[in-house]
Amino acid sequence: MNPERQKIYVSPSAKRGVGYPNGYFVQLKRCLSTYYDVLEADDRPCLMQGTALLRNAFKADIFLLSFVETMAFQKLAPVQCLMARLALRIMRRRGGRIVFIFHNIHPHKGENRLSRSLTSTLMRESCLILSHSEEACEYARKYLEDREMNPKKVVFRPHPLRLDLSNIPDEPEREPVADVLVWGDILPYKGVAEFLSKPVVRDSGLRMKVVGKCADAALAARIEKAVSYFPEETVTFRNERPGFDEVASLVRRSRFTLFPYLPGGISSSGVLMDTLALGGTPVGPDAGAFRDLAAKGLCLVYRSDEEMMDILRSDRSIDLAAAREFLYANSWPAFAAFVHGAISAATTSA
Repeated sequence: MNPERQKIYVSPSAKRGVGYPNGYFVQLKRCLSTYYDVLEADDRPCLMQGTALLRNAFKADIFLLSFVETMAFQKLAPVQCLMARLALRIMRRRGGRIVFIFHNIHPHKGENRLSRSLTSTLMRESCLILSHSEEACEYARKYLEDREMNPKKVVFRPHPLRLDLSNIPDEPEREPVADVLVWGDILPYKGVAEFLSKPVVRDSGLRMKVVGKCADAALAARIEKAVSYFPEETVTFRNERPGFDEVASLVRRSRFTLFPYLPGGISSSGVLMDTLALGGTPVGPDAGAFRDLAAKGLCLVYRSDEEMMDILRSDRSIDLAAAREFLYANSWPAFAAFVHGAISAATTSA
């Protein structure tokens, strides 16, 4: 640690026995180390997020907080939420600067009294609120305006992309192995089972691959049942987490990568950005980051099942030159530089 540099804590901490489920926080910590001394840079695991937040409340100068509100759905939720509120009070009393990364308008598991209370506290106590979708930014600004708080502390920045994944081609794949690819960890809010159960999808004749780990046995069974109604070998489902090389090949050799997310609270998606970096053509609902990218010609969006199927039956593609430009403008180092500048600006105006 350099005593002349400010200390930053990035929440959540890594989970014991699991680490981080995706690379977002690993990349974030690594890139922020250019500007700050990053606490838990070695991804020290924790038993509970509440205790990790409370422990680090005494150590850092800056607190970059994500998914604090989801403690409302974790083990010993009332206790963890109490620790989180105490930690936030300590941060403020010590003069710490709180930055709230507002990933989702509503938690994927829904909302309850505890989650709403934590979100309200984060909105109020933060000196900066950062979101990866314009829709979430507008929600946060209105939330603050309605409560006579400062909406100008809300800033937008697209979800960063990994340059080391970059595989954007000069033109679309000429001989795709699938019409539609769905990949990434499969969770209820991603709507995979619902998508495969639609009669219009079942009768489409599209070749589809679903590849991703589904830890929910009941959800996996629903997907397998839905797949069984398709003509043989038309749709395949692999309940596993594929390696990077295979994902890159599947994305490049599929006409479309689909995100059939369920309505409500869709904001940003790391898998969406990885798909773009790998040279895929993403298709998703007209909401959140999907809408933001569509405005730049980097994603195809739909508002109904009919629009979705029209896209999946078409030969449409994204602007590959714009995708390369977007990739370099929104790399992880560029995001870290933006965060550093935004924190400095928020401190100056405070």
